[in-house]
Amino acid sequence: MRRLGAVAAAALAVLALALSALVTPARAAAPVTTPIMITGHDLHDGTIVQDGGTFYLYGTMYKCGFEWGHKNTPFCGFGVETASSLTGPWEYRGMLFSPKALDNWGPDKGKTWDWVCGSTGAGCFNPRMLHRPDGVWLLWFNAPRDHTVYDVPAYYVMGCNGPAGPCGYQAGAPHGSTHKPELEQCNVNGDFSIITSGASAAILCSQYTLHEQALDKWWTDGTSQGGPGMAGASIPAASPDARAVIGEGVGAWQMADGTWEMVYSTPGCGYCTGPPRDKSAGGATQVQAGYSTAPSMLGPWTPGSLPGGVLSPSYCTGQPRTVFTAAGQAWEWIDQWTGSDNETAANIMLEPMSADPWSCAVRTERTPDGHR
Repeated sequence: MRRLGAVAAAALAVLALALSALVTPARAAAPVTTPIMITGHDLHDGTIVQDGGTFYLYGTMYKCGFEWGHKNTPFCGFGVETASSLTGPWEYRGMLFSPKALDNWGPDKGKTWDWVCGSTGAGCFNPRMLHRPDGVWLLWFNAPRDHTVYDVPAYYVMGCNGPAGPCGYQAGAPHGSTHKPELEQCNVNGDFSIITSGASAAILCSQYTLHEQALDKWWTDGTSQGGPGMAGASIPAASPDARAVIGEGVGAWQMADGTWEMVYSTPGCGYCTGPPRDKSAGGATQVQAGYSTAPSMLGPWTPGSLPGGVLSPSYCTGQPRTVFTAAGQAWEWIDQWTGSDNETAANIMLEPMSADPWSCAVRTERTPDGHR
């Protein structure tokens, strides 16, 4: 009996060891190190949002004929595509709102978005879709003409009836709305992103320097928290009379240790890239990626170790746009502009983010997309 008991005990021990192996958690997936190229899609200066198993790709469209800086150019709208993977295939789902829909703010009230965005050629850009903790979807974007003509913040926020729209007050119930945010720090017209952490949100914006302002609980207006010059970068103006736009295309993400990392395009200019493309429709071609870090979403921000906070002496073969998190990985969206006033053909490069310091330049630029 003793011998049988010993045998049984040994068998049970072996069985327990086998069962423990079955329930041992798998190792965390290794960080993604390969960039993703998205080509042939007329969606630009946008972002990607994951909702469950679906990825939503948002961007500004150009195919209808929009040309930056040309008066009375058509506004082609903000489009959305969906896929079950970041690598696609992507399926077009439509516009978030019609260019023929009406603005309901101030002196633009009753004007179509085609007019607001196209009459001066200033455009509308940077669609940023947010999913608020209460389940409501919000679309932020900028309409630069509002600041140029009325000296007010260029931004708008729309309530949407789902992640693929429709958005804006003409979308109707349950959440359709159009609102001009009240902002102090982000009161010009530059590129921007919205960063979130739980129920908290803040807007990062290009205002000749980089500014930040915390948003209220509805994520639709600014609060008293925030400040200017947060990236700590300094690039001199071309002349004493010129104001240096040191950064735009700003975005940020939170690393595993809680540190926030901000990445932005520097110097600020329209539709710019970097070697080997050297394309530009509105300024410098030598665009680099700058970065800063902070212990919290609202700073204080410390510039990167290289002069001026510039990430590296090399380039990302495109213009950094924003940072988003999807598929358990943070990504930098880089617009690979063509140098044309109409950017229908521009590609998107998604660069995987990693710990500080991040750099898309760690791979020697030997091919048109900047990678081995």
